[in-house]
Amino acid sequence: MRHLFRCLVLLALTVAAVPARAQLQGEYPGLETGKMWTFDVPPLDYWAKRYDFRPAKDWLDHVRLSAVRYGTGCSASFVSPNGLVMTNHHCARSCIESVTKPGEDFLSDGFYAKTREEERACQGLFLDQLQQITDVTPRVMKSIEGAKAEAAGKLRSDAIAAIEKECQGDAKDRACQVVTFYRGGQYKLYTFHRYSDVRLVMAPEAQIAFFGGDPDNFTFPRHDIDMSFVRAYENGQPASTPHHFTWSPAGTKEGDLTFIIGNPGSTGRLNSMSQLQYLRDVSYPSQMKALDRRIETLEAYMQADTVKGKAYRNTLFSLQNTRKAIGGYQTGLLDKELMTHKAQWEKEFIAKVNADPALKAKYGRAWGQIATVQDSLAKTAVRRRYEQFQTDGGRLLPIGSLFARYPSEMAKPDDERLPAFKEANRKQTEAIMTGGQPMDVALETANLATYLEAMAAELPATHPVRKAALGGRTPAEAAKYLVENSVLTDPAKRKALFEAGNEAINASKDPFIQLARVIDPLERNNAKFIQRQLDAETAASEKVARALLAVFGNGVSPDATFSLRISDGQVKRYPLNGTYAPAYTTIAGLYDRSQSFGGAGPWALPKRWQERKPKLDDTTPLDVATTSDIIGGNSGSPVVNRDAQVVGLVFDGNMEMLPNRFLFTEKAARSVFVDSRAIIEALRKVYDADALADELQGVKAAAMN
Repeated sequence: MRHLFRCLVLLALTVAAVPARAQLQGEYPGLETGKMWTFDVPPLDYWAKRYDFRPAKDWLDHVRLSAVRYGTGCSASFVSPNGLVMTNHHCARSCIESVTKPGEDFLSDGFYAKTREEERACQGLFLDQLQQITDVTPRVMKSIEGAKAEAAGKLRSDAIAAIEKECQGDAKDRACQVVTFYRGGQYKLYTFHRYSDVRLVMAPEAQIAFFGGDPDNFTFPRHDIDMSFVRAYENGQPASTPHHFTWSPAGTKEGDLTFIIGNPGSTGRLNSMSQLQYLRDVSYPSQMKALDRRIETLEAYMQADTVKGKAYRNTLFSLQNTRKAIGGYQTGLLDKELMTHKAQWEKEFIAKVNADPALKAKYGRAWGQIATVQDSLAKTAVRRRYEQFQTDGGRLLPIGSLFARYPSEMAKPDDERLPAFKEANRKQTEAIMTGGQPMDVALETANLATYLEAMAAELPATHPVRKAALGGRTPAEAAKYLVENSVLTDPAKRKALFEAGNEAINASKDPFIQLARVIDPLERNNAKFIQRQLDAETAASEKVARALLAVFGNGVSPDATFSLRISDGQVKRYPLNGTYAPAYTTIAGLYDRSQSFGGAGPWALPKRWQERKPKLDDTTPLDVATTSDIIGGNSGSPVVNRDAQVVGLVFDGNMEMLPNRFLFTEKAARSVFVDSRAIIEALRKVYDADALADELQGVKAAAMN
């Protein structure tokens, strides 16, 4: 039974719209591509049949306009008429750090602006509110009509760029993006209103937002208050946001319908068998090894120097989160029965295409073309891994590559230069070459040493990059030599070299510039090779997508593309370890979990939470599991009920959700959100943030001074 359960949970690699006989046992039919619905094609009949709920256009428009895309990687929502925005703490970490002044530590201590004047501007943060969706598929398709694969990529990109430029015009508060759906089966123009003045309002301690740390990450039951609040401003005043989510007074109960509105980043539910095999055998293993090296090195460094180590908390968080996610994806790909099922499904899908002479002529060769690309990429993967300028997060070789290439690239006409050296990007590139803070030499050396160890293990001794990098030394010796003899660690010396001119740069003996010169021609050839492969893969993937639409129609949910989606679900427990994981955890459970680990490590409670325990209603629901469909990018998404009221804030999923990257299943996969009732309880009784709680709940006294 345990093995059968595991098979059902991880049956996550079948593409969209599995034939009836291949449906997952116990699953609602037809949802194999998931429930990440676009707002221009809402599944009204499905919602009506499953939940007896058919929202009107006004409802859909309201929830769309109440949601925002948070920067370049998260989701958020307006939760008051005065520009107040709710998102996750882990989404706001960069903002939190950017507003922190010397002597302050808001990641450790939390932050709350009691007045509008105390709200602090986040550096570089913007919010995008989706205003309009326009189908531009005919125009994009026409641009590549009759073109060969190697030419189609540029023609398509040029057409998309032209559409986006026309849309953008001279408007500074507008953003435009052509979003690709169904791997090129459809193209939609998304037009956004952009808010560029965003200020931090409230953030709890990182310890309570990420309670349980990496061990509890992607698990359930969870006990996190992963929330933060910012405010959008326009013309120096809080933005007027008539479309915003109101607060639910009652939250949810098990079985309730929930909607998650957010921007899922990417899924691979339309991947072919060969693409999944490449991920399983080549891409994911190398990514996990690199992440393991960086995490181990960074943890050792942070333990050795706890003062300097504080600066790397966000970096470590991001690395650990990515590593655990990829490990979860790989779990599904390593399941033999799962891959067998996938292969059988793909065989049946291809047979359906080939049974129709017209479809066979158009699309029948696509799967073979994709497999040829994966084979070519796999055969060259190891050497390409080191014939480039990234070294496990190190900064020295990437900067060395800019110096190595600068003289020759700047001698070319602008339209022939590499992107980093074009006039549009030149100032930014030169700032990287000459600016910034002095480098952390110890960490650079440690990261480089582990990278060179991997290089020595994977490249033959005769490979030119290995010879140039190691120079007959051990990896540790080579890393020490390269860093100690480089001027690139010091911004002042880099600036002096740059200002000395191209002749001085060409004559430089800096070891990283010299190493970059060896890599440069290899990297350029690889870039051309990869582009040819990607062009061929894109053309073939578009054929698979069109075959999918031809066979099954466009009622199936497209892959995630970090574009706004709405996903339905229900608050629901799930089978776990021979029993059930509950749909809810409580504040009482938070204290119990901390006490169970002796209040140590990632289960330690911030001082404020220890002191305020007697004031809290410990029966308050804390974190909740729902069957809605999410992936990275959904962090910070609001969870709303039938009345478009906030009932929670998405911050994670469980481990069983991770294989959903390749196929959606509701058996045990769950999205996890902070309960709206816990948010109010914490604001009022732990953080003394009554004004903020009033604003969320629509209390008239919410107006701040």
